[in-house]
Amino acid sequence: APPPPPHPARARAPAPPPRRPPPGGAGPAAAARAQDAAPDATGGTARHQPSWARPADGSSDGTDPAGGFTGPYTVVVVDGDPGGADVREAVARLALEGPRAGIHVVCLAETAAASPTSPVTRTYEAACAVSPVFRECGAVALLSGDVATTLRLLRVARAGTSTGTSAGPGADPGAPAAPATPAGPVGHGTLGTLDAVSLPWAERFARALAPLRTDAATGGEHHARVSAPLPRTARLLDELGLARATPASLMARWAAAADDTESLGGRAQAVLGAGPRGPVPVDLAAEGPHLLIEGPPGSGRTELLRALVASLASAERPDRLGVVLVDGRDSVSSGGAHGEGLRVCTDVPHVTTHLTANDPVRMREFAQSLSAELKRRAELLGRSHFTEWHTGREVSGRLVAQRTAATAGTAPASDAGDIESPPSSTLRLRPAAKRRTGPVPPLPRLVVVVDDLDALVTPPLGSPGRPAAGSVMRALEAVAREGERLGVHLVAATAPGGRTENTEPALRATLRVTLDAPVPGPDEPAPGRGRLAHPDGRTTAFQGGRVTGRIPRTATLRPTVVPLEWHRMGDPPTRRPVRELGNGPTDLALLASALERAAREVSAAEVPSLL
Repeated sequence: APPPPPHPARARAPAPPPRRPPPGGAGPAAAARAQDAAPDATGGTARHQPSWARPADGSSDGTDPAGGFTGPYTVVVVDGDPGGADVREAVARLALEGPRAGIHVVCLAETAAASPTSPVTRTYEAACAVSPVFRECGAVALLSGDVATTLRLLRVARAGTSTGTSAGPGADPGAPAAPATPAGPVGHGTLGTLDAVSLPWAERFARALAPLRTDAATGGEHHARVSAPLPRTARLLDELGLARATPASLMARWAAAADDTESLGGRAQAVLGAGPRGPVPVDLAAEGPHLLIEGPPGSGRTELLRALVASLASAERPDRLGVVLVDGRDSVSSGGAHGEGLRVCTDVPHVTTHLTANDPVRMREFAQSLSAELKRRAELLGRSHFTEWHTGREVSGRLVAQRTAATAGTAPASDAGDIESPPSSTLRLRPAAKRRTGPVPPLPRLVVVVDDLDALVTPPLGSPGRPAAGSVMRALEAVAREGERLGVHLVAATAPGGRTENTEPALRATLRVTLDAPVPGPDEPAPGRGRLAHPDGRTTAFQGGRVTGRIPRTATLRPTVVPLEWHRMGDPPTRRPVRELGNGPTDLALLASALERAAREVSAAEVPSLL
């Protein structure tokens, strides 16, 4: 019969031509090393050799099965006969040639029970009959005794010449060959006693080793954080690393933001909550410019907006980031179910304006002021982008003052500014104007946060703000169109249903959050569970961080003690439990107080309100 076709692995990497085995009865791994032990350019072949592969007399032939391999190493465990001729051949070759690539094979073969005095050769041959790969291993450990706790470790020699010298150029061709040494264990080996362990113990030990990682400083590799299940509820201050929100900690964050050359003009970074690998951040300046949050009633939309406002404020000082709040649903038409809405965020010093859609006069005034602010920024920036303007800003105090509501027909004062805006986009200086010589007023980033955008798109019948909802929507659409260049971002929350699907805020939102419907139950997640969709298509699940929960002041000073069993060591880390006892201020109130004190410490300039 013709010989079988070669294994694919052998076809890709043909075996080297057979050579004379090394003297001294070295094991198969040593024989494989001898094939590559040709003298190098310096004429030396000395390499380190593991102790198990050295000759019994302690001498060394100067070869190394790993060939100078520095790691990482791979251990292949073969339990019994791998089955199939191709698989047997591949594993046998792996045992023979693998050490040069850092791959080592551990083979297990079960034989009949043997006593410590049983012939070693008989037990070895029985093991080789069970698993052919066993014969290719360079060392063998035989277990015997009543409970297999007696260990005999021996070195294995391949078939070859053990006495005399191999034929050389000057040898007599007619001289008789040296007697061959049969393959098998060599010597009496080393005896030992095993500390037998049970299968559950081995599983617990494996779980304990699972979370261990090598030191990145020595290995040069950075390992990803262990993925953990989402918590049932999350506290925003814990995710921000502000378990104790103090003015000093906030000022340190603001100082780091001022030194960041990639966030010129102010940061617009926030943390939504807890994700599978830690806090879930969102950057409106880098990934935005706008964010749309969709979720059914009771899904935690308003609480997520509150957390976003608190997170934005903790990342940037108030004279570099302003926040405008708009409650689209008034308390009258909602029957009081809307609660306080975004009003609880007005204590944050970054919040300059708060509008509730229940007064048509204030709503129209807000729409006019927001449109005027966009126009002022457009005149100031010209054709530049917001970040470009802050990058190369070498302008004197000649800035356009913030527009205020003026009576129709009233001419502007002659010294109101030195730049006028003609109908075109070109700015023309007034030659006789009085120029400003004071400090340059700040041009911060502006984030417009809108809750219940769908209530502004289609106001319910009987809503007091229904007549002026259209003017507010037109101003918000202008923000969605032009805000990216002007440093104005829009964050809007809406209910599903398609009422806002074709609006500018929805069409131009590059960041989207989808919140799940609330599920009652003690073991179900709290409102705020959702997914963040990035512009590149990535999706990150998260549990929204709660900022209006009432946490006692001493909760952050108490250590969290969690029982940890040994067999759970390999599981993801346990998250800190959140206990709301209701006898203290909310996290938002604590953070707002610290933000206010920090703003006074840094002497942050006050950004005027739009109303």
